[in-house]
Amino acid sequence: MLEAARACPSSLTQAATELMVEIGYTAMTMRKLALRVGILPGSLYHHIDCKQDLLLNVVLDIIERRKQAWENGAQPQSLHAYVRFALARQVALPQEEMVLRHEVRHLNDRHRLWLERAMGQLAEPLRQIIEGGCAIGLYRVSDPARTAVAILAIIESGNSLRVGNTAFDESWIEQHILRMCNALLKPEQCPA
Repeated sequence: MLEAARACPSSLTQAATELMVEIGYTAMTMRKLALRVGILPGSLYHHIDCKQDLLLNVVLDIIERRKQAWENGAQPQSLHAYVRFALARQVALPQEEMVLRHEVRHLNDRHRLWLERAMGQLAEPLRQIIEGGCAIGLYRVSDPARTAVAILAIIESGNSLRVGNTAFDESWIEQHILRMCNALLKPEQCPA
């Protein structure tokens, strides 16, 4: 994991994640967290400096687990495989999505720099896929790194398609997101 703040024990990170999902970062107090893990509130500060650092540890842990899951998987190194992987993870681990979507807004400027670095690492496999596609003429983009970040944002939109009155099945969401990604990667094929 990126070392942005003093790393806290995984049991503390897990308990903080659960509390953030249940009641949100703002309502989570160090006292509630201490009660959850079964220690005195003052003892938390032996493991973490402040609530902001705890949030950063939670977010970095989620990003690191995603990165490791992709690296340890046996899927092909392709855009379709990455999109399928990311969408499946959204469905399988909605608590991670909830924290990343709603709680990162509470990070201060210093912590946001760490978040940007971690997101860059998360986008790295996509950048490599895009560069490989550009090298063989499959894709045409001038900035693979920025395109990878844009594709992560497109993948994130899958969450929005799962909520609301109109229900979309997962195969439709996957195809829709792949069409958007391909339009970004092959701009010459987009209608004017």
